[in-house]
Amino acid sequence: MYIFQKLVLLGTISGALATPVMSADLLPSEQPLVAAETSGFYFGSLSSVNFLDDTSFGSGGTSISTDYDAGFYSAFRVGYDFGAIGYVSPRLELELGYGTSSVDTHTVSGVGAVGGIDSFGDIRTLQGYVNGYIDVPLASSGLMSAVTPYVGGGAGFMNLELRKQGVAGVATLMDDNDTNFAYHLDAGVGIKLQEIGMFSNTSLLENTTLDIGYRFTGADDFELTARDGTRSSTDFRSKAVTIGLRKQF
Repeated sequence: MYIFQKLVLLGTISGALATPVMSADLLPSEQPLVAAETSGFYFGSLSSVNFLDDTSFGSGGTSISTDYDAGFYSAFRVGYDFGAIGYVSPRLELELGYGTSSVDTHTVSGVGAVGGIDSFGDIRTLQGYVNGYIDVPLASSGLMSAVTPYVGGGAGFMNLELRKQGVAGVATLMDDNDTNFAYHLDAGVGIKLQEIGMFSNTSLLENTTLDIGYRFTGADDFELTARDGTRSSTDFRSKAVTIGLRKQF
């Protein structure tokens, strides 16, 4: 009788242990985690503070070189992020922007502004590019995954206008524009705002990246005609600190 009771107790315990195992076998197996899709279209803006090299033009048989104050550039951009391809993520985008900077000083034939009188005028640009970038993620998770260095550049066109440039008390010497091929080279970092804990409760900034970088822009051989009919050629060079936002959807 004692042995029979032990066998019954053993059977009861075995049945209790077997029930969860059988129940687990009846449940569907868990699916492996799949990495979030990172490809998709995006749109955004770009702004910069520009430091322009001097431009030059001829007028009245003299050569006039123009130095500029710090300028500004603002652009709209739309693009496509192809997502992770190996260790990098390529992007392709279109950009259209407008820039301006005021004249600081005209130097006439290397001797300074005529009579030291104030110079006036500005430089304006309309720029359009096809851009390509390579994002290089630093990590797949954690805080560092929110920071992504990038390199790239673009090629397109620039309309350059030397607008009403001259010397007070003399005349407007140059007021002309020309369009030519232009390019830029970029490097910087993209910061995913919600992944660093900023604006985590704001759906408006979901999938939004803050870009901070450096840009060099160049364009050559703009043909311009001064007010007196003198024709001359000038180049455009600028170095800029850029900041932008892009939202992926």
